[in-house]
Amino acid sequence: MTPDGPPPRSVPLLQQRPFRVLSYTRFFSRVAQNAINFGLVLLISEETGKAFLSSLLVLALVVPSTVTGIIAGTAADVLPKRLLIFLGDIVRAGICFYFLRNEGGVAGYYVVAVMISTATQFATSAEGAILPSIVTRDELARANAISQAVGGAAQLIGLGLLTPVVLRLFDSPRTLFGICAGLFAVAAVQAWWIGRTHSARQEIGGEPTGYWWLAGWRAMRADPRGMHAAIELTLLSTAIIILSGIIPTYITEILDLPVDIGAVILSPAALGVVLGLRVAGFLAHRVPHAALSSAGFMSFVVLLGLLAFVNKEADFLGGFGYFSWLNSIQIGKFDGGAVMAMVLVFPLGFAYALVNVAGQTVMDDRVPLHLRGRVGATQAAMSALASSLPVLIAGGLSALVGVPPVMALLAAVIGAVALLNLRQPRETGLSGPRLAA
Repeated sequence: MTPDGPPPRSVPLLQQRPFRVLSYTRFFSRVAQNAINFGLVLLISEETGKAFLSSLLVLALVVPSTVTGIIAGTAADVLPKRLLIFLGDIVRAGICFYFLRNEGGVAGYYVVAVMISTATQFATSAEGAILPSIVTRDELARANAISQAVGGAAQLIGLGLLTPVVLRLFDSPRTLFGICAGLFAVAAVQAWWIGRTHSARQEIGGEPTGYWWLAGWRAMRADPRGMHAAIELTLLSTAIIILSGIIPTYITEILDLPVDIGAVILSPAALGVVLGLRVAGFLAHRVPHAALSSAGFMSFVVLLGLLAFVNKEADFLGGFGYFSWLNSIQIGKFDGGAVMAMVLVFPLGFAYALVNVAGQTVMDDRVPLHLRGRVGATQAAMSALASSLPVLIAGGLSALVGVPPVMALLAAVIGAVALLNLRQPRETGLSGPRLAA
């Protein structure tokens, strides 16, 4: 084993320098990325007041996945991964710094979204591709859980704390851009200290032949189990993308709260993600993948449906003695409906974590390292394509019929598709034939 190779399995993951530094990099970049993404959605919502334009902004954040994602994935497979992570963070810091000095109004927000998202593709593709090369196969489930927990904590800080606080205290996006530029710069420095990695993993299959942009797709199709995992991750990502577009309207119309305050109220979802990832990492090697995904999807769909009608649920439960306190809560515009939303988003985040870890661990375990970037980029492109039209439809329908029916419809569709996918036969555990080119 080389000095830079995966450390002995007896060493805890967070004591292994490559994984620890990668976690630092992921944390700082995710805080900045979540803060920028949510900040842009809030700014569009506040300046235009239209759910459709907020959904269009979310679309601007995900479309680059279909255009540059495959290129980024291929680059992650053939170029030094830490270099791509470093460059992706430096470029994003530069974009934030530029718009710190040259704010462009609503049109400028869309430009930032596209530019930031494009650079993010290269950084995240390299992060996903490098993980299986710095941990052993037996550590993958635990490593994925920790990585996702880091992402959940970053989401909590970026969405629920940094963006609302900065926008409320300074009333200007310039300060937010400046802070995020600094965070991306710190992430870039951390990325450079990951060091060169050498995997001891034995792989089958060589470099794929044929069209390079189809390599990831062919690899997933070669193994039904890997394809099912990719579909699960796509469904989950699609739901989150659609929700991101309508959440500002949900906060203002359903919870009747300012957007920045509502963001804090919904932040328990990130805490649920962190806790769920801690549990999911333990369960991934002990519970069949299908069972873990089924439990996660069923819980996610039910909770999303309940979240759509929190005010009616609060009124109903308030009629019972044990829950009568829901009717007495009134702190400004904070009432029983807001309490119900806070209660429901916590297990919603937990359910998200179960599905995410189950699917991601299968992907990391079965995809050969020389294809990991392309397969990850292909799956991201699937998510972007699957959500592109629905996110616009959801934004338009929200303006016509309201947010609750749209959320209920989303829950029903996601649940139906998930059931169709989960009905397919698949193996249990993490062992089995790997995806080959």
